[in-house]
Amino acid sequence: EAHPDKAAEVERRFNGKLADGVFDDLPTFVFGKDKALATRKFSETCLNAVASKSPEMMGGSADLTGSNLSHIQKAGDFQKNTPEGRMIRFGVREHAMSAICNGMFAYGGVRPFCATFLQFAGYALGAMRCSALSNFGVIYIMTHDSIGLGEDGPTHQPIEMLESLRSMPNMNVCRAADANEMAACYQIALQSVGTPTMITATRGTVAPLEHSSREKAMKGGYAVITEEGEGAPDLVFIATGSEVGFCVEAAKTLQSEHSIRTRVVSMPCQEIFLAQDEEYRRSVLPGNVPTLSVEASAEHGWHRFSHAQIGMTRFGASGPASELFKKFGFTAENAVSKGKELVEFYKKHGSVPDLNARPTFK
Repeated sequence: EAHPDKAAEVERRFNGKLADGVFDDLPTFVFGKDKALATRKFSETCLNAVASKSPEMMGGSADLTGSNLSHIQKAGDFQKNTPEGRMIRFGVREHAMSAICNGMFAYGGVRPFCATFLQFAGYALGAMRCSALSNFGVIYIMTHDSIGLGEDGPTHQPIEMLESLRSMPNMNVCRAADANEMAACYQIALQSVGTPTMITATRGTVAPLEHSSREKAMKGGYAVITEEGEGAPDLVFIATGSEVGFCVEAAKTLQSEHSIRTRVVSMPCQEIFLAQDEEYRRSVLPGNVPTLSVEASAEHGWHRFSHAQIGMTRFGASGPASELFKKFGFTAENAVSKGKELVEFYKKHGSVPDLNARPTFK
């Protein structure tokens, strides 16, 4: 009674309610004005935007803060003599880090986050599974999310990790293509109090997107480029993260040079997209139009959304990111080639199988 404001704040935190205006400072990317950056840079901006208005947020990295860009500005370390600190130096202990975050969430009043490279999520999977099983809304920040991390080679390049985590019940897996989508990912993460969210991010710079939208990305998937003219498109690309940019480039080439009317769908979060109603899902992915998924990760899991896939079917390699993307087919040129091939395949073989024409058992 003597401190009503403090009492209300404690009650808010322990009830898992978000602070007023928590999303007000999330960035909006302005095409043609703002600088293209790696999505880990956008993640850093978003983390600080929400953390500045969410004093209950605290966490850290498994000794990779400088690479994960997971530091809350002006926040000191949580130590015996500095209990007001919000940063925890977990050390190279990915499983322990995730387990500690579970404990903090279970205790209440704290919204924990932790970070490492995406490939190292493998060390934390048991604790991450516990987050999902226990309905703990822990926020996982996983950078260096594809073969695009370069010279560290296949030991650090995640191939199966995205699909491994997407297959886990009650786990949001977000892979943003730019700043607007990254803002949506952080909003999804904070609003998902009973679901852990993994936010993945690139090491390298991503292409700026003219028509990306935080509001649309909140639906998990949306058309970032629509086909020209009337009627259904001739081809649909569906991509995530750094691969969206070159799919947009490929779509423009297919339209201008081959008269193939192409839509590009960005899908930052499959789980959120699948939670939308059927009408919306069909408006984005018709199902009976040749659809090609493009992600620098395992092909598995994309078969329910696409008729063909450009993905990884082997471990990566050591080399500059640009050379690796070219080697494994993640270029606009290869997307054009495979897109044409897919359209021609169904012209020759008749009707396109409708991916949406399957029963939903209850």
